[in-house]
Amino acid sequence: MLGGVVYLSIKPGRLLISVDDREQLLEVDNVIVCAGQEPFRDLLEPLKAAGLLVHVIGGADVARELDARRAIDQGYRLALTF
Repeated sequence: MLGGVVYLSIKPGRLLISVDDREQLLEVDNVIVCAGQEPFRDLLEPLKAAGLLVHVIGGADVARELDARRAIDQGYRLALTF
């Protein structure tokens, strides 16, 4: 987990970030975005349109309260399906 990260782009197998104004290209299998307390689904349709498999969990799924245990459980159960 990294703090102070600016996310520049997400592409299949790659995540481009900036930390302390230095760009880093990470090779990734999966990207899990955990941010904010309000549902933010602006990326959902563009990612689906790009043919990517997208799952909505946690507060992005249901934002009734900040419930980290529910989000962690959803992420854990989703990971078990792969």
